[in-house]
Amino acid sequence: MPNANKLKGDRAERAVRDFLRTNGFPGTERTRAGYFRDAGDLHACPGVTIQVKDRAAYAWPEWLTQLSEQKTEANADHAVLVCKRRGLGDPSQWLAVMPLDAMTQLLREAGYGTAPDREDHIA
Repeated sequence: MPNANKLKGDRAERAVRDFLRTNGFPGTERTRAGYFRDAGDLHACPGVTIQVKDRAAYAWPEWLTQLSEQKTEANADHAVLVCKRRGLGDPSQWLAVMPLDAMTQLLREAGYGTAPDREDHIA
């Protein structure tokens, strides 16, 4: 009998994949499940890996550590954590989470903002 948590996770990954495919990212693919080298759950486009979570309780520190490791393993420029929200089956309403410095990098690469002023940067 299949693991219920695995089935739930697979459904969430497919929901995010399908949402991305119909919203401008037709090449979004799931990665190999159970593969030793964990490079995230989905690759949305070159340089972007996505980890999908469908859990009742959020475990942000653990998940963000995993996300960083998956970004490195995937040799990705960007990594996003997508978390299903309880009671909301529509993946467009789920949370997309990434560290703030990663978000500012993403926005700069998209052509917004300016290079950071290192003298004013707060570590």
